[in-house]
Amino acid sequence: MTGDFNIRDSDWDLNIQYYSIHTKDLMSIADSLDLELATPINPGPTRFVDNQRDTNSVLDLVFMNPDNPGFNKHILNPDIRLPSDHVPLIIEVGIKEENVDITFKVIKKDNKEEEAFIRDLVKGVRNTSELKNQLDIQRCAANLEKIFKDAWSIHSTTKRITKHSKEWWNEQCTDCINKYHETDDINSWKSFKSAVQSAKRSFFDQKIQEIAMSNKRLWDLMNWVRKKNLPAIETIYHKGQLCNNLSTLWNALHNSYNSAENRPIDTRFLDGISQCNNIDWPPFTDQEFIDAIAKCLNTSSPGPNHITWRHIKHLVSDKICRSKIVNIANACISVGYWPEHFKESMSIIIPKPNKLSYNTTKAFRPIILLNTMGKLIKKVISHRLQFHLSANGFLDPNQLGGIRQRSTINAGMYLTHLICTGWTRECHTSVIAFNIA
Repeated sequence: MTGDFNIRDSDWDLNIQYYSIHTKDLMSIADSLDLELATPINPGPTRFVDNQRDTNSVLDLVFMNPDNPGFNKHILNPDIRLPSDHVPLIIEVGIKEENVDITFKVIKKDNKEEEAFIRDLVKGVRNTSELKNQLDIQRCAANLEKIFKDAWSIHSTTKRITKHSKEWWNEQCTDCINKYHETDDINSWKSFKSAVQSAKRSFFDQKIQEIAMSNKRLWDLMNWVRKKNLPAIETIYHKGQLCNNLSTLWNALHNSYNSAENRPIDTRFLDGISQCNNIDWPPFTDQEFIDAIAKCLNTSSPGPNHITWRHIKHLVSDKICRSKIVNIANACISVGYWPEHFKESMSIIIPKPNKLSYNTTKAFRPIILLNTMGKLIKKVISHRLQFHLSANGFLDPNQLGGIRQRSTINAGMYLTHLICTGWTRECHTSVIAFNIA
């Protein structure tokens, strides 16, 4: 990190007898980047004045990693400054080669590749055999994993990330711009502009239709819901230490999110609960899977197998595929086995919105992207369990989290009811809110 910082301070200029208020911020930024102030081999002023009243000063600084071979080895060369009032700083920095991947693989929706991709998925799921034991379930899960992976590798295309990448860009825009580059004809340029205008209109009309009819979140059209850009110089602190590399950052996140790991749990309180009679677990039905996937958003991020809810909906809509998925779920319950393929997940750390500072781990939260096929079966099992728990009175009436038809709105209505009941009795209501990790 080099440049004219325009800060006069006694730390690097012996002719200055005072300390600048900006030095602390500058040193904090350098420390967050794991850099230290480097001293030149021939110390001296870096800015020369053109009058007799002022004195020459040191304004140009170099901050480097102390492990770099060029640390404290740069040179001031005032002989080649020419008309400039600043002295050139000459330094040799060893930079190791690093390959930055700027490409990713994707299957864009509503095109030929996606149609072929879904056809391969449907064909593969239809060919799953009957499941009778744990070995059959293992083999079926492995086949599904191979089918999904092969279909993705065949039909996905590699996209290059650039500053000009746009969501509305399509193949017609690519063909038109390539034709213009080949011919350099004004008519080809007009065709390209027309293709761009058509692609934009089609893309944003579809977005407006989706927001107005599907999720009905009209505020998504507003600018104020855009993500907050994180400061480029902010570093996470954990227990007073800076997290400047991957290992320290991992330890900070792991210790924050898994602080309760391996904590002993006393389960003796369960001994006093009377046991109820066992109930039968009826086989799953097609309608349960149709209902479970009906409200799943197509825009949700996929799991490790790249299969989204949009693709799963195509599988569930096919009668034969749906029956195969139901058979897999019934076999997992009857055998008592959950295959490893359905346990695959991917952890991602995302920033919480609208935080004033992002220098602590509490400003971030982890999310888990599960295998989508296994997630669908787990949804159906969860709905079934919630029905039995509610029907048999196992859930407290005041439990409002994580239960169907008991949302935040229900919690607010219940709290409002308590407050209004207190008012009728001429009482004042106080609320204590706390978070349990």
